[in-house]
Amino acid sequence: MKAQAMTAFGEPLKAMNLTPRKPGAGEALVRVTRAGLCHSDLHIHDGYFDFGDVRQPVVVDMPAVLGHEIEGEVAELGEGVSSPAIGARVAVYPWLGCNACETCRTGDQQLCIALPRRALGVAQWGGMAEYVHVPFADALIPIGDLAPGLGALAMCSGLTAYSALKKIGAPPPEQPVVLLGMGGVGLMAMALAKSVLPNPIIAVDIDPTKRDAALKYGAVDAIEPSPEAWKQVAAQRGAAAAAIDFVGAPTTFGFGTAAVRRGGKYIIVGLFGGKASLPLASLPLKPYSIIGSYVGRLDEARELVTLLRQGAAPAPPMHERPLDQANSAIDDLRAGKVLGRVVLTP
Repeated sequence: MKAQAMTAFGEPLKAMNLTPRKPGAGEALVRVTRAGLCHSDLHIHDGYFDFGDVRQPVVVDMPAVLGHEIEGEVAELGEGVSSPAIGARVAVYPWLGCNACETCRTGDQQLCIALPRRALGVAQWGGMAEYVHVPFADALIPIGDLAPGLGALAMCSGLTAYSALKKIGAPPPEQPVVLLGMGGVGLMAMALAKSVLPNPIIAVDIDPTKRDAALKYGAVDAIEPSPEAWKQVAAQRGAAAAAIDFVGAPTTFGFGTAAVRRGGKYIIVGLFGGKASLPLASLPLKPYSIIGSYVGRLDEARELVTLLRQGAAPAPPMHERPLDQANSAIDDLRAGKVLGRVVLTP
């Protein structure tokens, strides 16, 4: 199969011909039709995550095939698997664990720490190729006539947004919720918010183009991340019941934790990195929760696909490019030139 493969951290991907694994018992092989390009792919391509004082290295086997937002058609099914049918359109849940430990049995496959790792596009070959081998066929989610590309985006940007929104719970509906960062995941959250929460949504971004996009997706206000801008909004709408940070930088941490009310929630999703500090006495005096949210569960992915098939949210901006343009797409995403999501087509 043709693939765009990483052979060294930080180096351009290379066009390679690789041999996909044949599906064994309980497994599947999917012909990839679209693969979304995510900021997490950039961190893996860099070879590290920024932990502030240190760089946390990424451990992958080379050649590595990135791409964890995967949509395609079922090509082969292993022994004991009868559905989805050959040729069915599916989204592929990539955040696979061992499927046997207590964490996986309770539904949190994405949090599994068993070895070997199985997450597609991270620990195993992902969607930047013509085919992807899927170790557990129950990770295939039928998408029917869903708009092309939306199934792929649902598996990371959509799922990450949906799972984070659900963690807010049910605050009083008049209290605002702040979404920080209107990149691919933030805009997906903006599009999904009305299906999950009755609260008014305030979008925050440094880019006026992205703020305008958020207003089109239903934000009641879209502001730059400055204390002055927030004071004007808060004077009218009150402090936020929750803030979801899709950037994860020291500046957005400071903004988001300052915006939430006493008893509110600050949910951090973004992996930009760095280090933040806060006075410890502020936590009991302003008792808010700091919650990390990592992608989402398989059952949440199925819920999300059902919602999307029911028209719960419009498709975010998508820009299709052929797979052989993966390197230029990575460069554009790194430079902040992408509104929404780039979707690669093998």
